[in-house]
Amino acid sequence: MAAMRLLLLCVALICLSDLTSAADLPPQPNCQDLRNVRCDILRSPMCGNDGRTYSNICSYCSMKRNSITPMYVVKNGAC
Repeated sequence: MAAMRLLLLCVALICLSDLTSAADLPPQPNCQDLRNVRCDILRSPMCGNDGRTYSNICSYCSMKRNSITPMYVVKNGAC
């Protein structure tokens, strides 16, 4: 029973930390519709939560679609 309480407390703390850190993140790119984006000429680096710098929204969204873990932009610009 004590182990269950500890587990619930840890989950609650993780959820709270995710909520507070979300306010510090830049606006997240919309990866659903990239039809109007010229990926070949776009240079707008962004830093992902995986520690990689993506050259533009297209490269970021491509990686995000294929990722098994949740991805988000932690800052605009290089990591």
